[in-house]
Amino acid sequence: MNTGPYFSSLDGRDYHVFPDGRVLLSGVHILSDTIRGFTGAHRLVWFSNTGYLDTTRVHRKGNGAINRFVALESGKFVASGTSSQFAGRPVDHIFRFEADGSVDTTYRTFISWGEARDLVPLVNGSVYAGGRFLHATAPQDTIYVARFLADGTMDPSFNRPQMGLGALPDPGWGFGPDVYGLDTLPDGNLVVTGYFQFVNGQERRGICLLDPNGNLMDAFGGCGVFPYLYQPNPNLTISYGNLNGIEAYDATHYLVYGAYHGYGDGTTTDMQQRMVSRLFVGDITTGAAPLSWSPRAERGGGEGLGVRVYPNPNSGYVTLELEQVPNDAQLVVRDALGRVVQRQRVQDHYTTLELQHVGNGIYHIELYRAGERLVAQRLVVQH
Repeated sequence: MNTGPYFSSLDGRDYHVFPDGRVLLSGVHILSDTIRGFTGAHRLVWFSNTGYLDTTRVHRKGNGAINRFVALESGKFVASGTSSQFAGRPVDHIFRFEADGSVDTTYRTFISWGEARDLVPLVNGSVYAGGRFLHATAPQDTIYVARFLADGTMDPSFNRPQMGLGALPDPGWGFGPDVYGLDTLPDGNLVVTGYFQFVNGQERRGICLLDPNGNLMDAFGGCGVFPYLYQPNPNLTISYGNLNGIEAYDATHYLVYGAYHGYGDGTTTDMQQRMVSRLFVGDITTGAAPLSWSPRAERGGGEGLGVRVYPNPNSGYVTLELEQVPNDAQLVVRDALGRVVQRQRVQDHYTTLELQHVGNGIYHIELYRAGERLVAQRLVVQH
């Protein structure tokens, strides 16, 4: 990127890769394209699929950083950061911008302080936001996890959890708990990770599970990480003791990662654990119903649908194999922006999708039953 004549990187924050290989980058970067009038510090910059500044796009300025942004099904983006002005317009600390980078003025969240450190888009245009922020109508009420509707309104049906530090020291700047990561499961539940020890008064050390209405679930009860102190110089001591996220490792394990010394599963504590830990699925909940990345029997999914997608990568034809065929099932294929590129009904254990019409890139196959998403799988198309 820096080998081109118009771009010099300073501080990258977040990025989005389009199916054709183009890249959208946030942060703060210096442009020197005097021919097209893009000079000085810019907060949102487009690149071609060859890594050079995209001279066909309008790059955007702002008075603060966009630290996180995610693509919506519509092709728009929801962003969060420290900006109060972006692309020549006033914005909230969580705002939406159009596919061309201009501000969507129809979307207002009224988040007046703080930021969302993670955002998760939903299929209906809503979005989960996790971090630490304030709403203009309640400036004393810190929000850690919220769901915003398609117009930016905070969803009143979502029960926002309250976080507590517990025995954790304040991280050093007087703001208390924080949420760093959000991960949705196929059953709609939400894994929340961050710097906290209590959620709604119950012990959850850096990780918890919420249902789609925001209610705290039993998973991770008594589990989590332990803090440590880091002193980069004699005048500064910083406390860490957080998880930043969780990833599926295989059918029986997860990986959790963050900044911590020690992990306890409610029965066994290993103080030698550092930064990344591998967890057994059955040990996570210490007696509660185990967490699963596949549909669970108690949610009407049987014993699991036994989903297999092959070949992956593929050159235009892909087969979805199901051990159990749900009633009223439909497949939806989405591109990297979340836009629907194909729909197809499922009536057999084997369903073949023809994808010759889509470009090379990363897609997602989603299985729905009566409007409820059951499974989502990543798919790579390479013609």
